[in-house]
Amino acid sequence: MTSARRAVGALGLAALASALVGARPLAAQETHVLLVVGLPGQDTYAERFHDWSSSIRNAAVEKLNVAERNLIWLADDAEAPAGQIRDRATVAAMRTAITDIAGRAGPSDRVLIVLIGHGTAQGEARFNLSGPDLTPTQLDLMLDELAPRPVAVVHTASASGDFVPGLAGEGRTVITATRSGREATETWFAGYFAEALAGDGSDLDKDGRISLLEAFEFSRRGVARYFEENDLLATEHALLDDDGDGKGTMEPDQATTDGKLAAGFFVGGTPLASSASAGRPTETDDPVLARLYEERLAIEQRVTVHRLRRGQMDAAEYERQLEELLVELALKSREIREREGAR
Repeated sequence: MTSARRAVGALGLAALASALVGARPLAAQETHVLLVVGLPGQDTYAERFHDWSSSIRNAAVEKLNVAERNLIWLADDAEAPAGQIRDRATVAAMRTAITDIAGRAGPSDRVLIVLIGHGTAQGEARFNLSGPDLTPTQLDLMLDELAPRPVAVVHTASASGDFVPGLAGEGRTVITATRSGREATETWFAGYFAEALAGDGSDLDKDGRISLLEAFEFSRRGVARYFEENDLLATEHALLDDDGDGKGTMEPDQATTDGKLAAGFFVGGTPLASSASAGRPTETDDPVLARLYEERLAIEQRVTVHRLRRGQMDAAEYERQLEELLVELALKSREIREREGAR
């Protein structure tokens, strides 16, 4: 019998369940959303961008429990309900919105920025807005104001892949619809991302929450299916970068260093009571507990990533690895409870 199986027997089913949920609750952690819709150019795109951004806004507020005061929508959109859009989508308005979020957000709150529109990559990459376009350099400086909070940028426009090197950094998750600036035709990623937030199909591990990793997996698969079903050459390949190296990957999993932060970045809702914010330890004055919380969070993120690969693995091997991870998590949680009880 393996040591993992002996541990399961020692803990018992009830103890295992208790270990997974019995941690001390954390203070509420909120999500702030900045939704930016660039210039559509044509009526067809205006309607499409309106539908996608409205779906994201409604899903965030009505389904995912993002407080309406924490959602800022910038767009030139005459179809949006009165009062929902704060201002036109400009570089200056984005800078003001991010300063506003930085002033209101708690130190462990999450910040999600979603860009919908068109982009170009002639010279430095650009996201097309009213007035001057947005560059990676400009957005990078804006994001610095939000540090050290967990920040995610989901850039769904054409040529968005060239934003990855300029935005990558510690504590940041960067998702783009394309893998480079050369993929400069219309993109469909935003539509599937909106569906990921609004529907139930993206909750791949069935824990009642949607992580950015789950939304990314759902969206990239939806895009691939769109091109396959329409017998079209794929002109967009989404990237995810959250290890700060500025490279990104199209298929984050346990074999890559990308995906761990995204697995712990939940869009709205409340993280597991045992989880800290996107790689940061639970607040405590005990350095040993801080280390243990950090270690448990890392295991939880590995569990989430593993569950996303279920359909791509041999069933027996999948279950074997999942069992080992859950036992490791249970033992770590028991160690934390023992430390907490000794204080």
